[in-house]
Amino acid sequence: EKWANIPAFVVATVSGMEDQTSAADGGYYKELPYVPPTTMRQLEDYASACASIQNLLLSLHAEGLGSKWATGPVIRTRAFRDLVRCREQDMVVGLIMVGWPKRLPRMRRRRELDGDVLRDVGYDM
Repeated sequence: EKWANIPAFVVATVSGMEDQTSAADGGYYKELPYVPPTTMRQLEDYASACASIQNLLLSLHAEGLGSKWATGPVIRTRAFRDLVRCREQDMVVGLIMVGWPKRLPRMRRRRELDGDVLRDVGYDM
């Protein structure tokens, strides 16, 4: 029921990784083992995907939307991979849940720009 109340999902994947399903020894809903990047290119692609997700979260926030980046066991199952049509060499980097926040967080104190340096408001140097 909780999942049904989320208006939108974004799945971020990286292709060209090691086979993400070959070490599986369980059922359709059992968590697959983590298969990390093994080459510099794969690591760079994974890092780029993470940076892209962060930029997406910032953009969603700027538009007044709430979001959550999930990396839990649910994204590492055959059932999830089939649902989002992942190939064996696709690594799921994250599931981003998007919706409208129930409440807005309280704004924190902003910092002022003092020349080229940020300083806390009310703090004398």
